[in-house]
Amino acid sequence: MGRGMAWNGSLGALLVMVSACGQSGGPLTGAGASDDAAVEGPIARFTGVAPEVTVPGPYAVSDARDYRYAPIDGTRTVDDTGARAAVFPVPMDVKGVVRYPLVDADHPVPAGGFPVLLFQHGRHSSCSTTGDAGGSESSGTDCEADGRVAIRSDRGYDYLAQTLASQGYVVLSIDANDINAQDAGSNDQGITARAELILHHLDLFRDIAMQPASAYRVDLGGQDFSALVGALDFTHVGLMGHSRGGNAVSKAVRFNRARPVEGDFDDPHALVAVFALAPTDFRNELPDNTVWATLSPYCDGDVSTLHGVYMYDNVRYQADNTSGLQYQLTVMGANHNFFNDFWFNDDAALNVFDPFCSTASPVSGRLDRDQQRALGHFLMSSFFRRFVGGETAFAGYWDAREQLPPGACPDGVVGCDAIVHLAFHQPPDRRLTVDTTLTSESLVSNALGLTTAYEGVLRSGHCEPNGSSTADLLGLAPDACPSPATISKAPQVFLDWLGAAAQVRYDLGDVDVNEFDLLSLRMGVSVLPVNALGQDFTLTLTDTHGTEVSARASAFSDALYFPPGLTVSARDTGAKTVINMVPFRLDAAVWRDSALDLRHLAEIRLRFDQRLAGMVQLTDVQFQRLPPR
Repeated sequence: MGRGMAWNGSLGALLVMVSACGQSGGPLTGAGASDDAAVEGPIARFTGVAPEVTVPGPYAVSDARDYRYAPIDGTRTVDDTGARAAVFPVPMDVKGVVRYPLVDADHPVPAGGFPVLLFQHGRHSSCSTTGDAGGSESSGTDCEADGRVAIRSDRGYDYLAQTLASQGYVVLSIDANDINAQDAGSNDQGITARAELILHHLDLFRDIAMQPASAYRVDLGGQDFSALVGALDFTHVGLMGHSRGGNAVSKAVRFNRARPVEGDFDDPHALVAVFALAPTDFRNELPDNTVWATLSPYCDGDVSTLHGVYMYDNVRYQADNTSGLQYQLTVMGANHNFFNDFWFNDDAALNVFDPFCSTASPVSGRLDRDQQRALGHFLMSSFFRRFVGGETAFAGYWDAREQLPPGACPDGVVGCDAIVHLAFHQPPDRRLTVDTTLTSESLVSNALGLTTAYEGVLRSGHCEPNGSSTADLLGLAPDACPSPATISKAPQVFLDWLGAAAQVRYDLGDVDVNEFDLLSLRMGVSVLPVNALGQDFTLTLTDTHGTEVSARASAFSDALYFPPGLTVSARDTGAKTVINMVPFRLDAAVWRDSALDLRHLAEIRLRFDQRLAGMVQLTDVQFQRLPPR
């Protein structure tokens, strides 16, 4: 089934007036609460507040120490792109900056050593006349020879490196300027080289860690790293890449697994967690079988169609993704550049007429540089401390149980969770899938082989968004999703309604979900006038004994906001429909303190009774079991 019919503008205008009679809710706070008698008992969305990440840890920290690879044979550069992409005219230096914990009698190296983190910046100008925001920028492989200075993009994440090193992590941030100066817009050439460069840096420091202090095989620009000999834990390695670096760290997941390959590479590394920050995705990378997260800035003026969402959508149901845990973060008001302290310009300034992303707008939702950095600091640091370091104190946030701490919030108080929308997808052994929406069969049957029914709706249909397809944008593709600004690669279903009778029913037969932690689904609000107030719905669970218990989505999530920004612009400069997760915690009192029997659940029902009209897009209906702590 395709879209069924085109959206009727006159009907849309009528429906938005009707919808306005429902409950009110701001664009980023979702729909408001009502006194619906079907909702039983109090609901506590969160169980607590996540810890701060900016508190220094027990270790003193080294200075930010530059290094440059110069092996004893006199060759100080590498170039391994010959078998997989065009060879660069000038080989790439292996250089960067490192911070690490300083040990003493009271703070020794832990058993097994310090976990290792590696950051890679993206494609930015490599040279500046001054090295800061006041200088003109350009590219080149030898900035100094031309009277310019190198832009130290690798030092742009030092705010992360300092606090992580104090908590017991060795943090490398690597220089990719030689790639930036030569990739000339050839997408895969640069990404392949970036992935290879990551592996070279890891090989180098693993070699240092395994050598006696007197047996270095390399000169590192005169730096003495004898403190790292025997002190690095290469069974726990995490990667963060920004922009094209985010593409590279995702590519490195499979590239690393295929080693050894042509070129000067050692054995594979244990990449246990990977964070793709505002990444590109030029070749449909599938970062499977690892813990992987992507962050999409809603006001990204560079990777404006949010490629990280594409990666998340594409990897979810891959047949060989048997152990991967994937996360998707949508950060409202963030731009592409401000996560790096040396990327000075505001890329979202391209959205000059956008009421949400323009800083000049009186209703702007933009984060300033400090606010954005604070959010990025929490999200990236807590991710690595949870999944590389195994620090269970941060499990609550990544399980959607705890709020963002005050230090991550723009106003410095708890309560900014409407800014960051978290979605996750557990591996197969920790989920019970009800509906993947991968095919149009999901309109009539679910993944359990039982009935799905769309009742009381104006329309329902199956759609397959095609990214930035012009046909999608103009509504001409036969299977295009109804929101012209759908940012997704996930096949999904849509429905619209007028009145209070619309519902979707999933027949479960008789399933035991008592050991699951969440019932979750992903839903996006279409960029159409009828949704101007945001959306909400009532979830009703029914057991085989006939007991029914209900709760509203807005009690558990802020994800059903009307997409802010220009609604008449191209998808990459205005309002965007992102398919975010709505998580219903099954340990909430509304279910656990009722007579509902979660060992014998018979039906899920989504009732669109909180707005008198609307249109939404839906996928990934599933029960999820959270990772062990």
